[in-house]
Amino acid sequence: MIISLRHNARVGLRDEHREHTRRKVLGSVLELVADGSLDELSVPAVARHSGVSLATIYRYFPTKDDLLVAAAAEPSRRALSDGQAPTRDGDDDFAAFQRAMWHDFSKNLPLLRHQMSSSAGRAMRRARLDASRRELSGYLSRFGIDPQSQPGQRLISMLLLVSGSVAVVELTDRQELDVDEAVDASLWAVDALINATNPQQPRRSGRTEPVSTTMKDPT
Repeated sequence: MIISLRHNARVGLRDEHREHTRRKVLGSVLELVADGSLDELSVPAVARHSGVSLATIYRYFPTKDDLLVAAAAEPSRRALSDGQAPTRDGDDDFAAFQRAMWHDFSKNLPLLRHQMSSSAGRAMRRARLDASRRELSGYLSRFGIDPQSQPGQRLISMLLLVSGSVAVVELTDRQELDVDEAVDASLWAVDALINATNPQQPRRSGRTEPVSTTMKDPT
């Protein structure tokens, strides 16, 4: 019994140390990208900035691409593990979480662009797809929508599009909305899609009007 407790304690300490190291490394990537060009970022620079050895970084992230993709996903991962999200009057859990994510993502647009264009980034986004679909399925059930039905599956596909990282880049980067306007526009679209699918039990996130914007050239 004592041996088992000691073993569990050692495992717990290793996991805690691994998480601390991971956060240091990825936090350094975010800071370096915020201060300079993504093209100029190097793994040795991350090692110097974080105080973590090159060998350790490569043990966690075998390639620079793996490192950049993980950094792009880090704001979302942190918010999920910390359980913290800013809210506004009328925001539900989904809206509050999206608001937190988009504020963090908007600070790291170069990493988001890289995640969408790189093979490692596309692989990571595909790997997260099933989990995202499961979360949305549970959420839609609150509104009497069967997530396994054809309308439910179609709705989930569209919600993943209008509330995900692609929408962050489109609205804040290409259309030049500030992050709160972008979130409000996305949440209005989420409301509209859910309410069109099941008008008998409408969703309200505190946003009833689309944000007024000047459309930029979509090319």
